[in-house]
Amino acid sequence: MRGVELMIFGVGAVFVFLSLLVLVTSLTSRFMSRFFPEMAASRPVTAAALRPPVDPVPDELVAVIAAAIHQHRKQRH
Repeated sequence: MRGVELMIFGVGAVFVFLSLLVLVTSLTSRFMSRFFPEMAASRPVTAAALRPPVDPVPDELVAVIAAAIHQHRKQRH
């Protein structure tokens, strides 16, 4: 019987904690939207915007890498 009591206490504690977590998160969101509206109105940052611009690989470097791969494969067989 003590196991059932402990289980009910544990489930209740988790429920209370998660309820408080949802409440605090909601209140924080409302607070931030009210006092800092420019942050809420800004558009989200995409992964593409975070990546640095990609420089094209020079053709000479592509040729050197292709030759090295070809030589490596030829030596293995």
